[in-house]
This record gives sequence, structure tokens and C-alpha cells, in this order.
Amino acid sequence: MAHKLLSLLLLSLAIFLGDMANAQERRVVVEDIPSFENIYRVSAEKTHSGLPVPRFVSLKFGRVNGRQGPSLKHPVLWQYRRKGLPLVVVAEMDIWRKVKDIHGDESWVRSSSLSGTTMAITISETTLRSRPKDTARISAVANGNALLEVGKCNENNWCKVTSSQGLKGWTQRDNLWGAGPI
Repeated sequence: MAHKLLSLLLLSLAIFLGDMANAQERRVVVEDIPSFENIYRVSAEKTHSGLPVPRFVSLKFGRVNGRQGPSLKHPVLWQYRRKGLPLVVVAEMDIWRKVKDIHGDESWVRSSSLSGTTMAITISETTLRSRPKDTARISAVANGNALLEVGKCNENNWCKVTSSQGLKGWTQRDNLWGAGPI
């Protein structure tokens, strides 16, 4: 009997220590989302594209090179690999656009790689509702970092969104990066 009790106690201790080790391994990484306060604003009449700067755009393709400068001669800093990824155009030069991503990183991409489709990334787990009200029925829950197409946003900052799987709903603009006014 004492042997079984000792075995049970050791097993409980092992489980407890294992849970403690797992708890120490789990870490939450929180990054500040860059603000748009220090971006130089240019009216549409003064840009190459005829569109204002800054403005949100999205990636047209699943692989887009972000370069150090506005030419193919500049080295590739990284490659964006998420079609629909929202970016902010912060500068323009003929066929090149200087963009900023959700992490605040900047690079130059060719304008032909960008789309005017309004896409957004969920900042954290986000509830989608059937109507633009906190009391409306929940139609879906999007994980953090989910990519959603933004239809329209109303005056109360509710945005109608659609997932690539066809799930639709409304969520507050504060839950999204890529849908807000700049």
C-alpha cells in the first residue's frame, strides 16, 4: 500500500513538474503596431499614381520581393509570401511603391505587385457578428493574424469582412490592421 502511495505521489510530482516546465516555455509575444503619425502625407494630385499617400494596399501575389530601394538593382531585403497581405504605401516613385507592413518594416515593391483590394489582418482573436452590434449573433471567430477582405466600414467603426473560406461577419475596426483610416 505504501509502495502504491509513493508511486502515485511521484507520478503526481512528475506531472506537476512537467506542467511547470511547459508553463515556463509558453511565452506570449506582444508587438506594438506602428502608428501612422509620422508619415508624410501627399495629396492625390501630387503622386505618380494619382492616389493619396499614405494609403492601404494589398499584395496581388503570394511572392513579392521587398527591396532596399526603387530598382531591380537594389538588394532584396525579404520576400513577402502572403497574397492579400495589407501594406501601407508611404512613398511613390514611377513604378515603385515604398510600403510599410504591420511590423513597421519598410521596403520598395513594384506597383504591379499591389492591389487596391482592401484586406486586413486580425490583431488578435476576433469575433465576427451577423450585424454591426455587440449584441448580434456570433457568426464566426477569426484567429489572430487571420487575413480578411474588408467590404465596408460604417460610421460606428464596424467593418463587414469576409474570409477566404467565405465566412462573413461584422467586427470593430480596432480589431483589424489594414481597415482603418490613416
